[in-house]
Amino acid sequence: MRETFVLLMVCTIWGLHFSVMRTAIGEYGLPPIFYAAMRMTLVALIMLPFLRWHPGQMRYVLIGGLGFGALNYAFMFPAMGMTTASAAAVAVELYMPFSVLLGVLLLGERIRGWSIFGIILAFVGVAIIGFAGPGEAVGPLFLLGVGLIVCGAFSEACAAIAVKRTKGIGPFQLVAWFAVVGTIVLWPLTLITETDQTVAFAPELRWTFAAALAYSVLLVSIVAHGSYYWLLSRLPIQVVAPVGLLNTIIGVLGGLIILREPPSAALFIGVGVTLAGVGIVIWRSNKRPGARQGSEGTDIVTSTP
Repeated sequence: MRETFVLLMVCTIWGLHFSVMRTAIGEYGLPPIFYAAMRMTLVALIMLPFLRWHPGQMRYVLIGGLGFGALNYAFMFPAMGMTTASAAAVAVELYMPFSVLLGVLLLGERIRGWSIFGIILAFVGVAIIGFAGPGEAVGPLFLLGVGLIVCGAFSEACAAIAVKRTKGIGPFQLVAWFAVVGTIVLWPLTLITETDQTVAFAPELRWTFAAALAYSVLLVSIVAHGSYYWLLSRLPIQVVAPVGLLNTIIGVLGGLIILREPPSAALFIGVGVTLAGVGIVIWRSNKRPGARQGSEGTDIVTSTP
């Protein structure tokens, strides 16, 4: 019962984060990369006690940090000003099919019929949402936003391949390094590409910025990630892996109910097709010989906003 409650809490925190980002960036106009840089800086400061140097493995750790702490947010946060929370929650699930494809290309892993079918379904579902769009949101800017979310999912999949090559590095040490790398990369990026960072501290926005940042740092990066790794230490990966599907459902519902995003047949069809595809990929991955049920978490990483 306790594990079930924690699992639902994690999914709720991660799923509603799409609505938080959409509100802060899309509605209030907070500079997205500055927002991401501030988030990673605060997470790095909090996680500093976990930072350890790992000789011979830092190349993979730093590549993981680029994908999980920098490039993913450089793509996803600006996208939240272009697309909807519900569409973003679905498109980010391409992380899993991308991970499987990269495993085939870079690690020599093999996939067969059902996995291939699931990957195709997932991409078709996101394409339906991107090109048909949810109601009034149809347009080139919306399609660009979905595309950026897909790029963020791909960067996380690349990072996952690097993380799978690490040995004996605890999950909180990885989170600490991801935050450090994100801080190093995102600050120059915001200074080069954005000029309105101080707007976040304007009297009419400062409390919105603080609340969104607190949600991203404390609830998403600390509470949800910490709880997720705790679940991995207590439950089989077959139980925990489908967490992304529930994240997506909550993310879509948050966009439709909280933000009152316009629903459409294309959105619901795209959601159904994508979740079916990702579900098949997860199912086949968990049936692979040697699928892990361990607690280290170094090759069990989920996509998060």
